[in-house]
Amino acid sequence: MLRHLEVKQFAIIEDLEVSFETGMNVLTGETGAGKSLLIDAIGLLLGDRANKEVVRSGSDKATVRALFSPLSTPVKKMLDKLEIPYEDEELLIERRIHKNSGNLIKINRETVTLQDLKGITQCLADIHTQHDTKRLINPDTYQDLLDGYDTSINALKVAYQSKRTLYLNALSDYSSLKLEKNKTLETMDMLRFQLEDLENHQLVKDEEASIEARLDTLQNFDKIFSALKSTYTALDDSNALETLYDGARSLSDIEDYKEAYKDYKARIESAYYDLDDIRQSLYDEVNGMDFDPDELETLESRQYDLEQLKRKYHRSINELIDYQDEIKERLDTFGDFDKALEERKNKVISTHAALKDASKALSDQRKTTAKTIETALEKELKDLELPDAKFKILLNQNALEDPFDKSPFKASGTDSVDFHLSTNKGEPLKPLKNVASGGELSRIMLALKTLLLMQDNLDLIIFDEIDTGVSGYVASQVAKKMASISESVQVLAITHLPQVAAKSDHHYYIYKKTQDDRTTTFIDSLDHEGRIQALAQMISSDEVSEHALNSARELLK
Repeated sequence: MLRHLEVKQFAIIEDLEVSFETGMNVLTGETGAGKSLLIDAIGLLLGDRANKEVVRSGSDKATVRALFSPLSTPVKKMLDKLEIPYEDEELLIERRIHKNSGNLIKINRETVTLQDLKGITQCLADIHTQHDTKRLINPDTYQDLLDGYDTSINALKVAYQSKRTLYLNALSDYSSLKLEKNKTLETMDMLRFQLEDLENHQLVKDEEASIEARLDTLQNFDKIFSALKSTYTALDDSNALETLYDGARSLSDIEDYKEAYKDYKARIESAYYDLDDIRQSLYDEVNGMDFDPDELETLESRQYDLEQLKRKYHRSINELIDYQDEIKERLDTFGDFDKALEERKNKVISTHAALKDASKALSDQRKTTAKTIETALEKELKDLELPDAKFKILLNQNALEDPFDKSPFKASGTDSVDFHLSTNKGEPLKPLKNVASGGELSRIMLALKTLLLMQDNLDLIIFDEIDTGVSGYVASQVAKKMASISESVQVLAITHLPQVAAKSDHHYYIYKKTQDDRTTTFIDSLDHEGRIQALAQMISSDEVSEHALNSARELLK
């Protein structure tokens, strides 16, 4: 339970300390005095996220510190798990919110993370805010309320989520392979087209060079023919070769006289034979030359086609020849997808079947729990002056037959949950969000909290105006219910109802004063006379009357 609370430099709270007792503790005071601020401060100690805006103007940090004692077994287990020491059954939680730097969280003077804090305090306390009551008109929250009642549901939900992960992975693998197959088939069609295209061109390595050389000849035929013919004529028609031959013969008569003469003779003979060979070659060239315009056109067309092919594939001709071989190899090595797809399809079907079983187990337990809640809640509502209330929890489930439709399998299960209510005899059950008034919602939430507390074994429950919308005799019944809760759990409640405040074991009055041009919140623990005055103020619409004081005394009897 919460023994002591210190709040410093928190919004309009400058320096406030208060001790709480067992049983039912109520906080009263005018609107805006700081009651909800105090609950916000406790919320920070229970793991709410901090906002630097809460730091009081002119200060660099806000500090909230609380002492809880004694400690429940679940809290001790969490402390042991985190290796946080505790003595004398005490838990000291401190949070510092700095305006210009990081925040600090300490448990028994050990620095911890926000996640660690939440892990401990979820076994320690629960805060009901006015926002929680509004959750009753939001069907999206119903499943959490249902699951929170029965701890066995969580184990089934974990099993379901494990099966769901396996199913989603199997479905993803199957879909990925199916997509890969389609892409591969498209790729294979494209490669086959490219291979056919390249093979139709009958590419030859280094073909371009030979085409270019032949085109040079054909495109310059007249020039080449004329030059060759002239050269041949010059060698054939003159006496140049005969003259060389005669010169060599003349040197034969003197070659024995000097080695140089023999060399001259050999060189002249060599020149003669070379020129004669050239003359014969030129003769063959000239007589072999034949200009074919069709060949020229064919070669020019082939050269153009090869250029277009290079642009199309962004490769050279030699690279395209290599690419042909690569395509053939890729087409040969593409795997058979059908067998792999069948295996993955079967895995989807098997994991889907297992997931359906897990989903059914989870849903069946929810239905069983729903029946328990319906019966128990109707009993609690009778205590809260809704004697004819009928409450029904409806669980609907989408079709789960298609193994390849993952949409029904949400992270929390396949059930959609709705709360239906009838508060008047003879009236049909209708969706809670459509028929419940504000006062009815408050009582239903109080009844639900009563049921949940039986399961959670918490040390502290905080109610922030859970009695909104009720008055008169109903308010007295609400007060009795809160008092009965406080017999097993420490209750801290903010209320504006004198009937509720009068049922408390301890009454705290919160107010604000202006000092030195600063507004500051204060809290007083009221004695019997102080409670009479506070209750009379809540009863009176203006100045406290004697009648209001007598009514307050009567409430406290």
